[in-house]
Amino acid sequence: MDKMFFKKIFLLIILLPASGYCMAVLDIGKAYTFSGMNLKITHKGNPAANAKVTRIVEWQKEKVDEFTADESGRVTLPEVKERSLSQLLPVQFVAAQVVNVEFQGEEYEIWVNSKMSPGKNSELGGHPLDLECELTREPVAVEDFDTILVTSCHWK
Repeated sequence: MDKMFFKKIFLLIILLPASGYCMAVLDIGKAYTFSGMNLKITHKGNPAANAKVTRIVEWQKEKVDEFTADESGRVTLPEVKERSLSQLLPVQFVAAQVVNVEFQGEEYEIWVNSKMSPGKNSELGGHPLDLECELTREPVAVEDFDTILVTSCHWK
């Protein structure tokens, strides 16, 4: 192939993202290892103000994020997207997810899940992760979404 062909391809790769056509191509191999999550955290029915929230996600390697709830016990955890060539191979996707909350010197595990699909919001079968979590509630196992989710939260 001649040099002019490669120059055209290079320009195409550089210019198309600006027009939006190449965004899908650039997302090839990306996986939502943890969808965005909106939490309302309570303790004995009262807002868990300033609770420390730790999110752990493990797919190719472990990633740990920390957040702080506001005065009303609300906190938003942004989505985590990762890229891998393994997304292009016929292998089973599995991302381990854990969310812990530290409040008034106690630690609570409010979310333990094995995400089995790389799609956005696949944790709850496509529903947004808008959760209300009572820290004193006993965690329950939920088997509705092709995995076993253990959580003390409920969703709308």
